[in-house]
Amino acid sequence: MRKVRMLTYALTVIVCIWGIGTTIGRAQVKSQDARVALMDNCDANTFPAGLCVVLPRPGDTTFTEFLALLFSPLSKTVIGHPAWRFEPSYLDVRPEQTVRVTNNGGEGHTFTEVAAFGGGSIPLLNGVGGPTGTFPLTQAPECPANPNALAVLAPGDTVGIKLSKGAHNFMCCIHPWMRAVIDVE
Repeated sequence: MRKVRMLTYALTVIVCIWGIGTTIGRAQVKSQDARVALMDNCDANTFPAGLCVVLPRPGDTTFTEFLALLFSPLSKTVIGHPAWRFEPSYLDVRPEQTVRVTNNGGEGHTFTEVAAFGGGSIPLLNGVGGPTGTFPLTQAPECPANPNALAVLAPGDTVGIKLSKGAHNFMCCIHPWMRAVIDVE
């Protein structure tokens, strides 16, 4: 019995260390080379024309799958597909350090600084018209009501930004579950 208990403890420690390690691996703390990648996995053959471009390593998430994962029965609001994300979602940088933001996906994305996370400019992706009992996201004021007014970063494009001290929230005004916090210390 004692051997089983020791094995259980050892396994628990290994799982905890693995969990912490994978979380730290996705965050960039005190980064010397501050980068944020805008990621998605769209399959250009199934997305409406013009929404997704073919990449050297094409995505395999169909448009049907993308829409199916907007909502979860476990949540009353939009969840979004997990392949659409900012990587890392947390970044810790020095003042005046340039953060390079690159769209590595097949769709256009925005990297918009917001006071508080909220909904974006596309009603469907905010949860409007979702399943019965769900609540749409309230649009973040920094995201324009007219999607044509968005400052979109096209696939493959990179921009550099410098930020003042403090915590800065960023989100995609197209896919509002894509979020990141950049902490400038």
